[in-house]
Amino acid sequence: MASVCPLCEARKGRRACPAKAATICPQCCGTKRLVLIDCPDDCAYLGGGDPGWARETTLRRDAARLYAMIEGLSEGQVRLLFVGLVGVVALRARHHGLDDALFASALAAFHKTVETRANGVVYEHAPDDLRAAALTRDLAGVFTAQDAAGRQAAPADRDLLAVLRGLDRGREIGEEASPHSFLDTLVRLVGRRFPAAGSGPEGAEPETPRIIT
Repeated sequence: MASVCPLCEARKGRRACPAKAATICPQCCGTKRLVLIDCPDDCAYLGGGDPGWARETTLRRDAARLYAMIEGLSEGQVRLLFVGLVGVVALRARHHGLDDALFASALAAFHKTVETRANGVVYEHAPDDLRAAALTRDLAGVFTAQDAAGRQAAPADRDLLAVLRGLDRGREIGEEASPHSFLDTLVRLVGRRFPAAGSGPEGAEPETPRIIT
């Protein structure tokens, strides 16, 4: 009986992946090869494709998304954006089944909540997809920290709104290579500091950031 693919944790593993030392499903092999999987050149499933072309395409899409996200932001807002990117990658590790569609639903609801609050009304909007309810609440925590005195500190709503608009712009850029295309971009931008949900041993060394450190 085929084991469950360790990358998606949903489909049966049918292809021996030398890079992951595991059996993965054909869908993950097809959408994540040379992107989230460092495939060796002699892997049988590369099928004679051009790895350099695939990597260049991914890099161009990631760069376009990054530029869209930071466009028009101040230096402080850019720093806040990257706090958010690292936080979203951490949330991905905790929320099983998280994909771009669920993230978009949570982001839209949180965006509405901040806009409403900026207009003087405290109201927590619910996401269109109720499966994203917990993620919507967790997004608020991504941008909240404790100061030296242990008090909760949050950014000004105007800065947070600018960052959320940037995330939306980045999310809308580029063709979607997979249901996790935008989230995969965030992993590459800030580095895989967190294992995928339910995968990897505790205390495992994180991957080295590939674009932004």
